[in-house]
Amino acid sequence: MRRTLYGVLLALTLGGVANASDFIVVNSTDPNIQRGQAFDAGMRVPLAAGKTLKLMRPSGEVTMVQGGASGVVLPGQKVAVNDSARFDTLKALLEPPPAGRTFGARRGGFCPPAESLVTMDDIVRVAQTSGCKAEARTALDAFLAKADKN
Repeated sequence: MRRTLYGVLLALTLGGVANASDFIVVNSTDPNIQRGQAFDAGMRVPLAAGKTLKLMRPSGEVTMVQGGASGVVLPGQKVAVNDSARFDTLKALLEPPPAGRTFGARRGGFCPPAESLVTMDDIVRVAQTSGCKAEARTALDAFLAKADKN
């Protein structure tokens, strides 16, 4: 019985780690790598020589890597604890917005101005709880533009 319980706990633990990746592509000069793609730390990415890849961790940390003849190995080690809901929210915000009009009421009824969303926590919270994806997307773009200047 204990052996079964330990096996279930181990499977749940490992399954939670494997769900979310460590990096989300923010920008790429390589047409084969699209904005919003997810990669794990330590992974070899087939980034062509002379091309660049701008990556973001769900924490908001932004990293730039340069391609090489054999691609590039992403920095760091796999993060043991990931918030997959946060990762999925950021990934969705980095993908192109839906085309056309979308219908439906916002859950919160009021969206804060994008300029007031200055931290990654604010951006994710508004995107997840208020249904204000357009404002969160604008705030995320501003956050990334600010990271470029630093």
